[in-house]
Amino acid sequence: MLNPILLCFVDLKDPFTPAEIAGEPAPGPVLSILSAQPFASVHLFHTPQTRENAEATVREIAERHPECRVTLFPLPVSDPKDYSAIMGALGRRVRGILAGLPDADLSVCVSSGTAEMRAAWFLLRAANVIRARLLQVGSPVEPLFGPATVKEVSLDGTEWRVLRDLVMPLDYFAASEFVPVAPLFSIERRKRRDLMADVCLSVVQDQDPDPHPELDSALRELNFHIYSPKMQLVVQRAAVISECDEATLIRGETGTGKELVAKLVHRLSPRRQHKMVTVNCGAIPPELAESQLFGHVRGAFTGAVTDRQGVFEAAHGGTLFLDEIGELALTCQAKILRAVQFNEFEPVGSQKTVRVNVRVIAATHRNLTSEITKGAFRNDLYQRLNILPLEIPPLRERPGEIAHLALALLKDINARRQQPRQISKEGLRRLELYPWPGNVRELDATLRRSVAFAAGPILRPEDILIDNDACAVDPFRSLPEPGPEFRLERFLVQARAHLILRALEKAGGNQTSAAAMLGISKQAVSKFLADNRG
Repeated sequence: MLNPILLCFVDLKDPFTPAEIAGEPAPGPVLSILSAQPFASVHLFHTPQTRENAEATVREIAERHPECRVTLFPLPVSDPKDYSAIMGALGRRVRGILAGLPDADLSVCVSSGTAEMRAAWFLLRAANVIRARLLQVGSPVEPLFGPATVKEVSLDGTEWRVLRDLVMPLDYFAASEFVPVAPLFSIERRKRRDLMADVCLSVVQDQDPDPHPELDSALRELNFHIYSPKMQLVVQRAAVISECDEATLIRGETGTGKELVAKLVHRLSPRRQHKMVTVNCGAIPPELAESQLFGHVRGAFTGAVTDRQGVFEAAHGGTLFLDEIGELALTCQAKILRAVQFNEFEPVGSQKTVRVNVRVIAATHRNLTSEITKGAFRNDLYQRLNILPLEIPPLRERPGEIAHLALALLKDINARRQQPRQISKEGLRRLELYPWPGNVRELDATLRRSVAFAAGPILRPEDILIDNDACAVDPFRSLPEPGPEFRLERFLVQARAHLILRALEKAGGNQTSAAAMLGISKQAVSKFLADNRG
């Protein structure tokens, strides 16, 4: 059996990169892929800029994976974004390696290095210069601090198209300056350029049998974080719905992400080449609602000095997202019903019928069936909109997602800051104990506020600034809702640990004082610390 060999560029994030949890540095691409798959040997390529990272990575591999043999290959490239220099230097190194390993079981990590470095691997593989599996390192799955996921990328499928677009645009592949200066293949420069362009164009035209091949890339584009089976089901249903052209009704509490789900449906739909127009129906003054939605002609009412296009017409060919549709008056609902059902309407003050081609996605935080009973919403419009329903569960019904979401949101916040923040495990526990009536929007706002006013680089429980924290008045209101993912014993263990740590902090580390505050023995506190040390 052949020994597996990994080829990989050393990244500035190797061997570790600061993570959002204090004291928990995240492994870089090299250590991540080695934690997920075993390799007999690793060939690490580095430039002068990453020499120290490479040496540190070798030491970490020796400690964590002593059975793995590591070889360093320096590339004399002064600019890590100089594509021609990288391609030439890498090509020469790879040819030397292949000469000694004609039948090796090779894998290449395409998640490290600059965009030009990753593109070089793709093109070496696409042109059959190197026969190797292309491995992409993804985010860890359960548990929260588990190993990274590793997925093989196929040059024949959509995954290759997605990653190709991420590392290098198509026009870069086809451009004349793309051809490396150092000869790599025994083909004339023009033929070599045309070969690469043909490879890319043929892949673009390839049809993947997967009915929703772009779901993963769409989630990344939209920064849509999924960490629970319930939300996984939501996005899977959104992908199915995207292929249809019927009206869709998204229901969910305020702050659950209804607009983000609408954007996902549009992004995956055949209408994605056209724009999605969004309108918050609750923010439109009742007297202007029809004008905003359907437009008006000059002189239709006082102040209408020119013709104006409405959002239905502006969304022609694409998607119209009517957020908080439950806030519209009944008179406006009747006109929307006709527009949704027949794709036609008359602007305010006009007798001329306007025909449009629009897909309507509506959303509401209200219970529309109750609104129908009260006479506040039209049943016929509800039936027309609810052909393809989607419901987003509140955050309190998916408590296992809170820590994951908090870390993802904190990472987004840190990307816009010069001085990034981390969060302690105790800070995460406090977030998990809060019911989040404002859902993900409230969690995001809380983290942004806490980061802005934090006294230090690490968010501790006292730094978590929850607005109108009901726990301060009634601590039992913070208890999570029982459900399929809830485990009482796990919750009690977390609550006990949280209280012991808070007591120790308040007591300045004195175990006797902390035990007295909690009404337990000093031995119980000592045993807790011993069990959780390290």
